[in-house]
This record gives sequence, C-alpha cells and structure tokens, in this order.
Amino acid sequence: MRYPNLFLILCIFIFSIYVSGCSSQEPSDAVNTTIIEFLEAVNADDCDLAFSMYEGKDFLVPASIEMTFKNKKFSPGGLIEVVITSQEHTDNVAVATAECTVAKLDEDGNEIERTLLPVYFKLQYTELGWIIIRVAFSGPLELSEDDLVTIEVPETPIDPITENAVPISIFSVVLFGSGIYLNQKEKQKHKNGSRTVDTSNATPMPKESLVQFIRIVPSQQVVAGGKTTIDVWVKNFSQQPYENFAVKARFPNTVDIKDIALFFGSIPAGQAVKQSWTFVPKMQGWLGLEEPTIVFEYLGTKYAGTLDTVWVPVQ
Repeated sequence: MRYPNLFLILCIFIFSIYVSGCSSQEPSDAVNTTIIEFLEAVNADDCDLAFSMYEGKDFLVPASIEMTFKNKKFSPGGLIEVVITSQEHTDNVAVATAECTVAKLDEDGNEIERTLLPVYFKLQYTELGWIIIRVAFSGPLELSEDDLVTIEVPETPIDPITENAVPISIFSVVLFGSGIYLNQKEKQKHKNGSRTVDTSNATPMPKESLVQFIRIVPSQQVVAGGKTTIDVWVKNFSQQPYENFAVKARFPNTVDIKDIALFFGSIPAGQAVKQSWTFVPKMQGWLGLEEPTIVFEYLGTKYAGTLDTVWVPVQ
C-alpha cells in the first residue's frame, strides 16, 4: 500500500499547486495584465518597473519611457481608465490596443481636461512570460514575428516548476530528498526570531505578477505529529536585486510552528533562493496556508502582495 499512497499524495500535491495559482493564465488575460501593469507603473511615475516589463528599441532607458509618455500628454497621476479595445495573439506574439483616458492636471493636482490616448502594444512570449517589445502611438502594430527579441535566462533549479505538471512533480521529488537547505534554515530561524514583516506604505502587486517568480512547495508526504516543511522558492528574473525580501502566512491553530515569517534579505539579479517553514501538524485533514504575503524593495520602491491559500493534505 505504500506506493499507491505515494502516488495519490503526489496527484493531490500537483492539484494543490494548480489551485494555488501556479498554473498559467490564459494568454489573452496575461497579455492584458502585462499592458495594464505597464501603464499603471508609468502613471505611478515608476518607470524603472515599467522598463523591467519591456525589451526593445523604443525605450533605451527608463527615463525615455517617462519622456515619451509626457510628450503624449500622459503625465504621472493623470491616468483615469484603461480599456483594451482589441487584441490578437498567437503562441509567441500578441498585439493589442489600449484606450487610455488621461486627465490633464494643474499644479495642485486638479483636473483641467480629459483626452483619449490610444496606445498600441506588441508583446512576445518568453520564459519570463509576456514581455512588451513595441509601444506605438500612431497606429496598430502587425501580428508578425519579424522583430522578435532574444532574451537569455540562466537555467536554475526552479525553472521546471514554471513549465507543467510533470516537471513540477519530478523537480519537487528531487528537492524533498536533497536536504541541502537544512543548515541555512536553522541559522535563519535564530536570526529572524524577533523580526516582523511590515507591509505599510507598500505599493500593491497583483498575484498574477507574483506567481511568475515565487513558488510555494509543500512536502510530498505530510503526517500528523511529524515535522514537515513548506519551501518558498524565489527567482529574480530582473537585472537588479530584490532587497529586504520577506514572506509571511497565517497557519491554523492545528499546527505547531515557531516562526511564521521568512526573511531572504537581498536576492541578487538572476538568482534563485529558498527558505522553508518548519512545523508539526497536530491532526489529519487539509491544512490551509492562508494569505501568503510577500514584501520586498526594488529600485527603492517597496512592494507587497498576497497569493492564494495553499492547501496541504495531512495524513
């Protein structure tokens, strides 16, 4: 009975990853989300964040995004509404039109007038997800593969998680048997005993963005009364470090756990790192890891967001 039970637990584990938000969005939804997040970053005068979503020749530096949009009377704080009026996509390329209602503001921030500014986007699907490669204001862009960009992403142990269910299961089994993280986990436990995760004054980040670089991976077999772990993997796809990266969650009272917050410190560009919760479940059933909250700083701006509940079967 040992191996059938192991197979059943593995199936439940794969299902829990999908329901926790690790499965991919529909292409049309992901394209719309990328465009809206880009425009919201421009509106928030966070051109560094907007530039991190872009690869191409229209904008060579973050400041060129700010200058181009201001020349089109799109000033920070003036965005009223974004409506995606058209979209086409293939597996690799997408084009879309975003109708932006933009307000002209006086020096006190009062609205003077409104204008409708169409912005035309072309996106490319990469290992990082959908990336904007063209931004135009004169007219719609063609759905072609003539001007695709090359983005090289160093392969790391977390890459299989982003592909599909079979690589996820294989990669997870390897992680569970490695045991490499134990020393770091114990050191971090003593270091972080008195620290807290502060989400105040943080810019909200949607979970659709967070799941592209964060994975919460429960142990394969969780038994009531036994010590177990839930791993949190973070991969920094950007060209700048994540600073003061921390994760917290709400555990039920049916769990004995010492530290509910994990502190990663600085995560260098292109690196994948891991921290783990260690706990003892008291009873069988489904254990819900509620409101996994992520907080970090990027290029001087503090961001925070919450993922969906992660469900863990306890034998």
